[in-house]
Amino acid sequence: MRPKVHQILDHMRLRLAKPDALIHMAILGLFAGLLASALVTAFRLVLEALEIYFLGLPAPGEYAALPLEWRFLLPALGGITLGLIVHRLPVGIRNVGVGHVIIRFHRFEADLPWRNAVLMFFSGIYALLIGLSNGREGPGIHLGAFGGSLIGRKLDLPHNSVRTLVGCGAAAAIAASFNTPLAAVIFALELIVRQYTLATFIPIMLASSAGALFSTLFFGNNPAFNIQLMHNLALWEVPILILLGLLLGSFAASFIQIIETSIQRTWRWPVWLRFGIIGVLTGIIGLALPQVMGVSYAPLGLAAGAKFALWFLVLLVFAKLILSALTFGFGLPLGPIGPSLVIGGFTGSAVGTLLLNFTQIPLSDVAFYTVLGMGAMMAATLQAPLAALAAVLELTGDTGAIMPAMLTIIVASLTSRALFHKDGIFDTVLRANAHQMHGLSLWHGANDVGISSVIERSFAEVAQNSTWRELTAAIADKPAWLIVRDDARQPIGVLPLATVQKLLSQRAQASTATDTGSEAETPETQTTDTPGNDTPSDAAPIDLAETFTLMPVEAVDLGLTLNEARELMRRQQVDVLVGQRITVPPFKRTYGVLTRAALEEYTRNAA
Repeated sequence: MRPKVHQILDHMRLRLAKPDALIHMAILGLFAGLLASALVTAFRLVLEALEIYFLGLPAPGEYAALPLEWRFLLPALGGITLGLIVHRLPVGIRNVGVGHVIIRFHRFEADLPWRNAVLMFFSGIYALLIGLSNGREGPGIHLGAFGGSLIGRKLDLPHNSVRTLVGCGAAAAIAASFNTPLAAVIFALELIVRQYTLATFIPIMLASSAGALFSTLFFGNNPAFNIQLMHNLALWEVPILILLGLLLGSFAASFIQIIETSIQRTWRWPVWLRFGIIGVLTGIIGLALPQVMGVSYAPLGLAAGAKFALWFLVLLVFAKLILSALTFGFGLPLGPIGPSLVIGGFTGSAVGTLLLNFTQIPLSDVAFYTVLGMGAMMAATLQAPLAALAAVLELTGDTGAIMPAMLTIIVASLTSRALFHKDGIFDTVLRANAHQMHGLSLWHGANDVGISSVIERSFAEVAQNSTWRELTAAIADKPAWLIVRDDARQPIGVLPLATVQKLLSQRAQASTATDTGSEAETPETQTTDTPGNDTPSDAAPIDLAETFTLMPVEAVDLGLTLNEARELMRRQQVDVLVGQRITVPPFKRTYGVLTRAALEEYTRNAA
């Protein structure tokens, strides 16, 4: 029986090594989704049971019901205790969260160690239980991705299949957390897998459906934020939406900057000190604003219903933004997605409340601006606009929200990225921790970049039959490349500067040795080697194609993209391209040199 099982597994592994094994991957993706959903559901059930039966909260997350002294003591003592425990663990086990998943996915064949997942499960529950301000989706994504990795490793599947299963687990985790399966699929593809292919799309969709099924079975059919909208957008609201996008893009940039600075300034501090500081700070803020403790989903629902005054909403926005950013930046085992939704929701609710007071909009419209704020802040923080748009659609169930959501999401994303030059939160965190991830952005591909942005513009041009003096003059400004042209002015090859300098240096040394070994010249026979007074050898023409080994080139139009340039190099079997453009009157003007090495280096480093 066992040889038969091994034979089936070997056949499956060989089949999964190919990119079109859709049926096999779909089945495995479903199992990965079920396992990931079970882990995430267990995490949430344990957390909510402890909040209700251990802390005595009337509902999960309602820390305002705690006595005043416990709002301070619970996070303060809990943060110090958690820090002391984690401080005693080996450094490698402490790496948890979405950033850890991305690093392991792209650099370690998607192998997620079980010890880190165990720490994530228990430390995440503990950190949220004591009221630290962050989201439960960070632990959820880690646990879900671990479930996919576990199946792939146990079955000894090819690395491409393991990566797909990790994406399936992450998508199922998001779907099980928020009951938003479409947004979960796009999130996994945009932030974890970072590519769109049919071979990964179908299994991830199936896994996300399994996550949504688990969420429905255990937590009901409603999304995490049950906000109903009934709103018809008026033309006068468009400027309001643009201003909301600008505001949330600025908040997202500030959120990211605080996290980045916190990591850079405190990462060498002892764990117990970092965790203890955050615990005490949470306790102090929680005395006056318990709504910012924990995930804050319940207060967000109240904000959507216009239950808070405008000044109180402003306090909640800044308190949640600063506290959540510091909590994540100080390394607590939680996630930034939930806080971004809450901060955006509070901001949108504040804008809606302002309009409610001054323009007499319907009370239900406050929920409309709340949801738009959630989507815009999430998009700008994660730089995942499509996932945010899908989340808004699924959270509201209202197709009429698509256009206003697109507007606020686009403005917020562009404000954070183009105006404040901020990458997505996870790329920023990885870079701050010295884990630069190259070539993993969905913002552009090789077909979106022209060779004019890559070519080396430091060059000089010489004729094939040049003199030594002309060759020396051509490299006087030390160009990186020397382009050699024939009599018809067509490029026939290039020379790197170092090659020309080496030959000229050897020639000068040989000339010096010859002069030293010859008889002394009389004043009448001496020559002066100065410009305009060349020796016969300096003025004699030489054939550069025979003197040097030229690197073959192909002249191309400057409008080529990187993909087109790479394909042309393969087809023409050359490693160097000369970029040029026809000007008026008809003349081919050269703009630079592109080598295969420079092209590949740019592709690797493109972010």
